[in-house]
Amino acid sequence: MKKVSFIAPCYNEELVINEYYRRVSAVAEKHPGYDFEFIIVNDGSKDNSAEILNRLADSDKRVKVLHFAANQGHQTALFAGIEHAHGDINIALDIDLQDPPELFEVFAEKIEAGFDVVHAQRSKRVKESWFKLITARIFYKLLRFTANIELIENCADFRAFSKPARETICTFREKHKFLRGMFVLIGFRQTIIQYERDARFDGETKYTLSKMISLAFDAVFSFSQFPIRLILLVSMSMWGISFIYLLWVIVSYFFYQSTVSGWASIVFLQIFFTGLILFFLAVIGSYIGRIYEQGQNRPPYWLISSRNLDNEKNF
Repeated sequence: MKKVSFIAPCYNEELVINEYYRRVSAVAEKHPGYDFEFIIVNDGSKDNSAEILNRLADSDKRVKVLHFAANQGHQTALFAGIEHAHGDINIALDIDLQDPPELFEVFAEKIEAGFDVVHAQRSKRVKESWFKLITARIFYKLLRFTANIELIENCADFRAFSKPARETICTFREKHKFLRGMFVLIGFRQTIIQYERDARFDGETKYTLSKMISLAFDAVFSFSQFPIRLILLVSMSMWGISFIYLLWVIVSYFFYQSTVSGWASIVFLQIFFTGLILFFLAVIGSYIGRIYEQGQNRPPYWLISSRNLDNEKNF
């Protein structure tokens, strides 16, 4: 009997946890030929999520809960769930039920056919703002242009993957994770299925604009050296413009007997180039800061308690 792991991060989702459990349990009842486990990572929730998850775990040993001692972010929470999964078929999805667990049948069919990673691509996104749709399109096109990976457009963290793929992902130890890029990077046999993404079951999204921007930075700095190469390109362009301007000054002086006078242009150029230098120092500093954080070798997350895990801690 093959084991199936549903893996879901959870942050302040007290309104949807019970419905999520009901739906994944219904999937399990519909497929008695598989051994299911439901791994839910409580990413430092401040509402009643922890109490609800503990009650579910006490009543159903298939529910395995990790309680983070502090909020670590969606990607780290999802990675923690992957590390603690034991599935031959593993399915990562959000607990807000925008990603339907009922797609298990399609996922299982693809994994059984020999694929190791099955990406779920959104063909339709219900009740999402035009701003989010436009910025998402820009993000995917920008990353495709700058990064060394062929990121799948309109594909987030809803995917199924085999045991070998899961074990490979667990060897990645960078602090700033971008899992949708990591799954493309590892190779193996991969395929894509399409689905219509639903609206949230209840509550409000916890993925704020600042978190989306942070994820975009993690993607660019983790999978691309384009910002570093951009420094060279822009500096060479500036040198070229400066050389052309120098030639113009020389021509104006010797042939037209005129020079450009005025402090405005000098002040403008000084401010412009100072800002440019500071911008590129910030780019370099971002890479150095990530090297510093990685060198500290701190654990990516730590638990305050858990339920139904091996080496369980309840305190």
